[in-house]
Amino acid sequence: MKFIDLFAGLGGFHTALGRLGHKCVYACEIDPALNKIYEDIYGIQPDFDISKADLKKIPEYDILCAGFPCQPFSKAGSQSGFNHKVAGDMFDKLCSFLEAHRPKFFFLENVPNLLTHDKGFTWLYMKSKLEGLGYSISQDLISPTDFNVPQTRQRVYILGSTDDDPIRWPVPEIKNKISAKDFIVEKPSKIKRLSKDKRIVLKIWEDFLSQINNKNSIISPLWSMEFGATYPYEETTPFAIGQKKLKKYKGSFGVNLSEVEDDKIFKNIPPYAHYSNRKNESDEKKLKFPDWKIQFIRKSRDFYKRNKNWIDPWIKRSLKHEQFKIATYQKFEWNCHGDELRLKDKFISFRSSGVRVKRIDNSPTLVNLSSSGLPYITSEKRYFTLEECLKLQGFHEKKFKILLDESYINKLNRESDAFLFRALGNAVNVDVIEKIAETFLSKSKNIVFRSIKQQMSLIY
Repeated sequence: MKFIDLFAGLGGFHTALGRLGHKCVYACEIDPALNKIYEDIYGIQPDFDISKADLKKIPEYDILCAGFPCQPFSKAGSQSGFNHKVAGDMFDKLCSFLEAHRPKFFFLENVPNLLTHDKGFTWLYMKSKLEGLGYSISQDLISPTDFNVPQTRQRVYILGSTDDDPIRWPVPEIKNKISAKDFIVEKPSKIKRLSKDKRIVLKIWEDFLSQINNKNSIISPLWSMEFGATYPYEETTPFAIGQKKLKKYKGSFGVNLSEVEDDKIFKNIPPYAHYSNRKNESDEKKLKFPDWKIQFIRKSRDFYKRNKNWIDPWIKRSLKHEQFKIATYQKFEWNCHGDELRLKDKFISFRSSGVRVKRIDNSPTLVNLSSSGLPYITSEKRYFTLEECLKLQGFHEKKFKILLDESYINKLNRESDAFLFRALGNAVNVDVIEKIAETFLSKSKNIVFRSIKQQMSLIY
């Protein structure tokens, strides 16, 4: 069948459907460098701006594919939805293609938060609009780990068909589990080491872990700013009671707020405690943190009370380092419960939510960040490389080796390959798309999937 590839990026949909024998007849990608890469790899010159696309000139097609912009709906973004000044109307642009051409199928991808954004009303609007165009709709939350790909990356996939037949989804495969270790390249072409600041931060947290006697007693997330703090958080907020009353309490790391100048009070309160979750609230007594934040604060303070004897000296040692005074480094997520409390042989991600530690079995989600936001492999003493990110996102074919050629990247008028890391963070996972598409688009009841290792052998 013929398909079009909107918001094409590196061509994840194109690669997946191409493996199944389908043909791309039109693509659109606004980023000039990615547009050029798409042309060089697939032999198709994409349009640049979907909002200016001439719908009458687009060839006939059977399938519309789109990983439409997720920033308006992502938890990591502003969650501005359809009000997003750039990407908010992209869904309606997508629908204009469906309305004009009436393809038999469509295949969409976005972040999970799309389904719950604005209390679910955003998805209800989208679903009703798609159904109003004459499509049967089905959606599901799927992660590459469901298909033996070691990356924790849950996304919502939305399928639409003009057929009356029920939309089918592939059955998860978990038999021959592959570790992320299998994706680590022994001698990568280009590596990035940890900065001195982050090395110091990791040593601080290694020191912390070494003090804990019972490996099962650690909680996650740990907000170390709450160690010694007493400011109110359960029934009200620091913002609600104001600076004057806050002087009766202790702030981050037990700082006595009575000894702090008025204009520096909130500098000694954790950043996440500066405001309420309710906007335009006139009655200060009603200002309250969300339940999840209250729970995190309570657990961190309780952990401190149980371990005060060794935490106080640890705080004193840690705050001697300027690097640890950065708020994001003061939060710690241990996602390896039951393991020995050490950072050896782990993935570490430096996120706005804190220093996140995961087992090396599954890679953390590759996100739209620079290379320094990638998973750090403690055993290799380096970040994930571009080569490894390509593999994890399913770009196994030999033609993608061009992206590892520094001379080629320089010709794209980009200062570095950082834009490729961002593009891979935004990309659909090719292996997941292939498996969903093979079931969704096939009429056969007996579907045989190519294994991930077989796909990897195409390039590595």
